[in-house]
Amino acid sequence: MVDALVGSRSTSIVRDLVQLRQSMSGLEQQLATGRKSETYAGIGSERSLSIAFRSDVSRLESYQSSITLIELRLSISDQVLTRMDGVATEARGSMDPNIYQLLGDGRSQGQVTSHNLLGETLSMLNSEAGGRYLFAGQDVSNKPVETVNAVMDGEGNRAGFVQHRDERLLADTGASGTGRVDVTQPSTTQVQMAEDGVHPFGVKIEGVSNGLTNTVLTGPTAAPATFDVEFTGQPIAGETLSVSVTLPDGTTQNIELVAAAAGQGSDNAFEIGATPDATASNLAAALTDTLEQLTAVDVRAASAMAAGADFFDYDGGGVPQRIDGPPFDSATGLRDGTESDTVFWYTGDNSTDSARSTATARIDDNLTVSYGARANEEAFRVLVQNLAVFSSSTFTEDNQNDEIRYGLLADKTLQNISYPAGVQKLEQIAGELSAARSAANNANTRHNVKTGTLKTLVDGIESADLNEVSVNLLTLQTRLEASYRATSILFDMSLVNYI
Repeated sequence: MVDALVGSRSTSIVRDLVQLRQSMSGLEQQLATGRKSETYAGIGSERSLSIAFRSDVSRLESYQSSITLIELRLSISDQVLTRMDGVATEARGSMDPNIYQLLGDGRSQGQVTSHNLLGETLSMLNSEAGGRYLFAGQDVSNKPVETVNAVMDGEGNRAGFVQHRDERLLADTGASGTGRVDVTQPSTTQVQMAEDGVHPFGVKIEGVSNGLTNTVLTGPTAAPATFDVEFTGQPIAGETLSVSVTLPDGTTQNIELVAAAAGQGSDNAFEIGATPDATASNLAAALTDTLEQLTAVDVRAASAMAAGADFFDYDGGGVPQRIDGPPFDSATGLRDGTESDTVFWYTGDNSTDSARSTATARIDDNLTVSYGARANEEAFRVLVQNLAVFSSSTFTEDNQNDEIRYGLLADKTLQNISYPAGVQKLEQIAGELSAARSAANNANTRHNVKTGTLKTLVDGIESADLNEVSVNLLTLQTRLEASYRATSILFDMSLVNYI
């Protein structure tokens, strides 16, 4: 009976010892890790809260990871825009229309500076962050901009800007060098000025103001514009004929010829001849000379600007425009450039949607920021286009026409890269990207605060009170030692001992 009693008691004691040892192991693990349990099951009734808080922390940390990438990309973009504004400032400082001093290659120091700044600008538009090109729209894996050499001088069979500019110049000046406008005399007393066809090139006649007495003005007609001046008698010295024309770049010019007494002819004047026939002949010659002068200076400068727009100004799925030739001096239209015959200076995403929308990121549950950019946005393109036009034109020393043309070209370029009203400015792009960056930083600050709070709550649920654990562990250790002693005594008992 004693053996049975001992056996039953020993089984119970062993079970208690195992339980005590397990409890002690659990407390030892809590003391080592500082956590109540390695599984949610050991946390108890608050495990659902812990799971929810941890989920919130994970979501916020995901937003913060996105914000870190956004901050990197926008930081680089901001540096590019800051430097690009500096490029525009440096370019404006080097373009003095009144300083005509050429280097050995027929360009001024200001033009050489502009060429170098163009190369720097194109390089900056190829900026990347972590393999992602920042000014390529959605096509972030490929460089969006060609090299300065390819853009200007072409590559292989692909024409660059300089070739297109030269072809456009032929189309604008025409074979006769009078801006695609002909001056003829249908009769001995009649002078006719007429565009040579319907096309976008050369000089366009917009209007005529006839202040000559004893003349009959007919026209101008619709495109191709034509007008006639017929002499029914003689005009009076000092009277004028004014012709308003539009140049290839859309600017307007006024041709004014003054009737002068015999022997008093000068620039912008025609002599009153002995007969109306002679006066008509003199007017025709003066108009021709004026058109030749206009073409040699104003039309050439305007043609270069127009060529810049053809070659660089394309977006929303457009392509560079080329002269539909040869022959170029009698061309009547533009054609689409192709990737096999034309260098596309911008090769990134060229969709019609907003450039900013090409890169978006969710930075909070209900907040998304847009921070994309395209190198062919107006503010960037205006700078690239005008630097290319100004830097590539060449001139001849001691050529009065070239000196005047240089001043015109410098003045046009200065106006454009000063970003007049209605033109997107670098500051606008910088402001939009800065707003996205500010929103991301503000969201990150909120997330840091909230994440810290949630982690504190999770720690409160999952962390063990080490003081309490130590006390419980000491208590269990005492109980376990007592149990070991009692067990030892029990197992030493026998019938012989009992008797």
